[in-house]
Amino acid sequence: MDRLNLLKIIENSLYSLISYSAQTVTKRTINEIEKMLENEKKNEIAHSQLELMLENILYGKKNQIPVCQDTGLINIFIQLGENFPIISDFKKTIIKILAQLTNDSKLRANTVDPIKFHNPGDNSGLNTPPIYLELIPNRDDLIITILNKGGGCENISALYMLNPATGFEDFIPLILNEIKNAGGKPCPPIIVGIGIGGDSVKSMYLAKKALLRPIGTRNRREEVSALEKNLLNQINALDIGVMGLGGHSNCIDVHIEWAMRHPASYPVGLVVECYSHRTISGRISKEGGFFMGYLDLNYNFVKNEDGV
Repeated sequence: MDRLNLLKIIENSLYSLISYSAQTVTKRTINEIEKMLENEKKNEIAHSQLELMLENILYGKKNQIPVCQDTGLINIFIQLGENFPIISDFKKTIIKILAQLTNDSKLRANTVDPIKFHNPGDNSGLNTPPIYLELIPNRDDLIITILNKGGGCENISALYMLNPATGFEDFIPLILNEIKNAGGKPCPPIIVGIGIGGDSVKSMYLAKKALLRPIGTRNRREEVSALEKNLLNQINALDIGVMGLGGHSNCIDVHIEWAMRHPASYPVGLVVECYSHRTISGRISKEGGFFMGYLDLNYNFVKNEDGV
């Protein structure tokens, strides 16, 4: 396929992915909220809030409108096969599509100059949107994953540079304290992404990337999987509740990723996602075929929307 036609397919795919993501909460997230609804029958406030959440999610999908007025800062994760025919122009294309989606009222204008507080009105601006590029050897396709990251839950993000001698023991109490103090600000029930190790930047990246894993999956490393389960149980034991109104339906899932660290440094990154978990992936072949799906436990593309 020639370059111009392939670029047009990438443009159309981005438009479809971003608009679909804004309108749809992942099915696994909906399933967990439905379980919480069943468990909160005796808690009238929590039960009614969860009912409204599910009603709102289904309404957005049915009517193809955003499920939240905050359509988020659009995070874009690109897995680029080294043999894919196009290895440039992605940012230019992404900015063009974001402006088009904003003009079509598919997205709210969410980019603001941090110095002059000016909003350009089209989700454009310096160093935006956040784009994370990973080059994949021995592949000839392009995988794009969208994460709509709302401002309220993003405000709970934190980076800890812990004592390397005690960091492993210290980070769970720190995260529990952070989430407890946040209360209803991140719109619980939440999804928690954690990055352990690397450097300060890598740990935060891993924490955000962890949110892309399907709900209910555990890290393949046994010790990390145990940490995920432990934190999930402890977070749900806090008296926060749905939208911070009390109770124990606090957390949908905890995902942890890790990297090797420097001996003198122990970074831990925390990135929190609200119940409106909006993410979708798309695969574009070198021939121009486009498929929607999701990322699995190993961040590989799976052509099956039922798992999203």
